[in-house]
Amino acid sequence: MAPNIPAPGTSIEKERAVEEQESVFAEKAQIQLSQMPEGEIADERRRAEAKIIRKVDLRLIPILGLLYSVSGLDRVNLASAHVSGMNVDLRFDIGHRYSIALLVFFITYFLFELPSTLSLRAVGPKLQLNFFWFRLGCCVARDGFARGWRMIVVCRMLMGVFEAGFFPCCVVLLSSWYQRYKVQQRIALWYMVNLFVLGFGNILAYVLVKLNGTHGIEGCVEGALTIGVTLIGLFLILLFPDQMLASGKRHGFTQQELQVVLDRVERDRGDTLPEKLTAAKIRTCCLNWELWVYGLMFMCCAAPVYAFAYFIQIILETMGFKTAVVLLLCARPYLLSMIWVYVVACSADRSHMRMPCIAVNAAITVTGLLLTAFCKNNGVRYLGVFLGVSGANANLPTIIAFQSNNVRSNTRRSVGGAIQIMFSAVGGIYASCTFMQAEYPYCRTGIWCSVATQLLMLLLVALMWWHLKRQNKVDDEGMVIQDDPKLDTRIEILEHRLLVVSANTLLG
Repeated sequence: MAPNIPAPGTSIEKERAVEEQESVFAEKAQIQLSQMPEGEIADERRRAEAKIIRKVDLRLIPILGLLYSVSGLDRVNLASAHVSGMNVDLRFDIGHRYSIALLVFFITYFLFELPSTLSLRAVGPKLQLNFFWFRLGCCVARDGFARGWRMIVVCRMLMGVFEAGFFPCCVVLLSSWYQRYKVQQRIALWYMVNLFVLGFGNILAYVLVKLNGTHGIEGCVEGALTIGVTLIGLFLILLFPDQMLASGKRHGFTQQELQVVLDRVERDRGDTLPEKLTAAKIRTCCLNWELWVYGLMFMCCAAPVYAFAYFIQIILETMGFKTAVVLLLCARPYLLSMIWVYVVACSADRSHMRMPCIAVNAAITVTGLLLTAFCKNNGVRYLGVFLGVSGANANLPTIIAFQSNNVRSNTRRSVGGAIQIMFSAVGGIYASCTFMQAEYPYCRTGIWCSVATQLLMLLLVALMWWHLKRQNKVDDEGMVIQDDPKLDTRIEILEHRLLVVSANTLLG
């Protein structure tokens, strides 16, 4: 009688079924952990998570901060060049040529903001950001060889195209790695690198003025610096955490560390899984009035930020200081503002309240603007610059975090971020048009227009406070907000898969 030999492949199939069953159990346990309330997380795991997040901080924030700050330096270098001799060399002292050169940058910046942000996931942060930074560096270097004001205008239009996606793409990437009440501190740290480089950018301009005396060498050096930093970015920029986990390209992280990052985000807001980007979803998000209010708030913040960035050198020059002293004096307000930006970020994250911080910063900005415009004493006017720069720049990461923390889904966050930064371009256009050369040194029309943006900011804060209070009441009643699906449906799907796998194992 022949021995009872099992059919070929039966044991292998059973092993595979057991492995799949174990995989489903592990995935279910992972999801249950990711949905566990924050207060129920064990102290040991909390310490392990903190160690991983510190690693993320070191790998993500410095490189993004360095790259964005260099692009920011390229954006505002026109002001340093203006007081360094370009105003006469290229005849920017005629009519409104300086304002026109500022204005055209923001037109292309506005037009390319949304497509640049929405393409980030498809193209990938590393490829997209470095390509734009390289092209931007080429444009800035070309600026140094300009022999007429029209060439500067053309270069700045191209700079607007290539810089359009920097800010929102960095914010979207940062938001994907952190929980809601941890993100403002990280955005603040990232933005502080920009403030630090802006401050020392004026010192760099001072050195270049001593070397050459014209704007040409400054443009060439800054363009070469941007291209050089791009080469560093090719090796150090991280992808989205889910992309790194799925692709196996972990850039020094382990699979477990990436899973911990995703678990933290999942239990905080439940949107770690990437969505398929469709025209219908984009259209729905664009019709959401809340995102436009966040955009208006950011415009109100951006107007004084750009006003000081583009006109601080000119304001200080009209106080009677020489060019070299002006460039050195410009550094101090930005360096001091770094402290206030981080203090506000820590306070907002710990209290879970952003709107009071926004209101306080708006009041500080108004005080600074009015001191700069209406005081005759140069020391008091310089104090006004300190207050205005600190208040306006501290509101920037606060408003970004405010929007990021109050929207769900990757699509909504990407569209909202793009709309928000599009309105920063509107703020730049607003500042460029209201600070008129004919009104130097006090620029009172521009000052009052900037004060008006802060008053509008306070009204928008009051509107969103009322709206979000109503939304919280709706949430307490168990109704769905922002079309956010119930998170426990994923558990139900896994339980169904588990039953199927278990049945197949028994039948096998």
